[in-house]
Amino acid sequence: MQDRNYSADVVIVGAGTAGSAAAIAAADQGADVLLVEQAGAAGGSGTIGLVTPMMTTRIPGNPLCSYVSGEIGRRMAAIGAASGDGFRFDPMMLAFVLEQMLMERGVRMLFHTALTGVRMEGRRVESLRAFNKSGQVRITGRAFIDATGDGDLCALAGLPMLHGDEETGKNQPVSLRYVLGGVDTAAFRGFLNERGANLTGDYLSGAVTTAPNREWPLAGLFREAIAAGDLMPDDMVYWQFFSLPGRADSIAFNCPEFFDLHDADDAENLTFVQLRGKQAILRQLLFCRKYLRGFEKAYVSAVSSIVGVRESRRAVTDYIITADDLIARRKFSDVIAQSNYPIDVHGRRLNHPDDAFNGEENRPWFEVPLRALIVKDADNLLVAGRCLGAEFIAQSAIRIIPTCRAMGEAAGIAASIACRAGAVHVVDGAAVRAEMIRRGARFAAS
Repeated sequence: MQDRNYSADVVIVGAGTAGSAAAIAAADQGADVLLVEQAGAAGGSGTIGLVTPMMTTRIPGNPLCSYVSGEIGRRMAAIGAASGDGFRFDPMMLAFVLEQMLMERGVRMLFHTALTGVRMEGRRVESLRAFNKSGQVRITGRAFIDATGDGDLCALAGLPMLHGDEETGKNQPVSLRYVLGGVDTAAFRGFLNERGANLTGDYLSGAVTTAPNREWPLAGLFREAIAAGDLMPDDMVYWQFFSLPGRADSIAFNCPEFFDLHDADDAENLTFVQLRGKQAILRQLLFCRKYLRGFEKAYVSAVSSIVGVRESRRAVTDYIITADDLIARRKFSDVIAQSNYPIDVHGRRLNHPDDAFNGEENRPWFEVPLRALIVKDADNLLVAGRCLGAEFIAQSAIRIIPTCRAMGEAAGIAASIACRAGAVHVVDGAAVRAEMIRRGARFAAS
């Protein structure tokens, strides 16, 4: 084994939804970019995590606030791996497209590399330590972006962190997603419609939950299976499925979900979910074969290689987005992302009231300011993605793919500017947004 040294203008840790967008945007600014990822593919939750489809911003016209997201959607649609609007997509093909975009822009990527330490000099990140099959790795840079999802870079640097619900400290429940192949989707659609689902077109989606007022046509079958011992009660708390573009015989599932593990950055908990999650997937596969028409020959074609974490560590940034900011649909001069996605806290009782927002009815969206991505106690460090600076409730509405891509894009541009300006705190959020728009990002009218 041989120790290696790397250096770049912009160093990004985490090649997931936000990190990939950050790397693309930084490279488009002319920066030399190094993207470090502990897995073996780009895209994170949207690829190896099997998180599909992409939620909408719920703003009229669905502006994504990201030119990178627009390019991804166009490329995915061109190869038959996404719907025309990019909402429905094939996670496997998304990794292909992201990596193609990164390579075309000259982004240097270092996969299978785990961050192990951070060296600070005063208020600046001086270097990172990592480990891979080659041995110890030292990485220096001028600006850094923590896009790990769990705020690993910030935590290893010893910077203050937020974690979980402010009252309990508990994180949101986690999931282990999977895909079943060999499904006769036409037969399944007919089966659902016979029970009153009223599905049209070639897209299939639905859910069974124990949430009040959310009875769905399959709920009775679930109760029957639970009584017969073919399912567990938790299987009915949250069972959700979606069809996949380009895979006529496949159905993706947003479950099983684990409601009693509340530390999403604990390695033992994550191991438990991978082990028990596969047993739950096997149980649900056998249920589908026995109870659902069209699944007689179904098989497991994919299981997420990472646990589906909704929220864990969050950075302390120049501005912390509050629940009140969302409810009032507050606007910011340094806005870099907009959304009207509802509060979405998972648990045995779902908490995502569509009527939670009560401000700015004529401009129905909340905003994410650049300051929520600038780490307060460091001069050359930003965050992007679900580890942004936000209260627990606020983060639950911000964490969707479109908003994470917009945050990554903004962080990549801001980091490139900071390389010239010397510090991230002086970067003008309005200038970052203007550059995003110049390159094709679409925002709602202010």
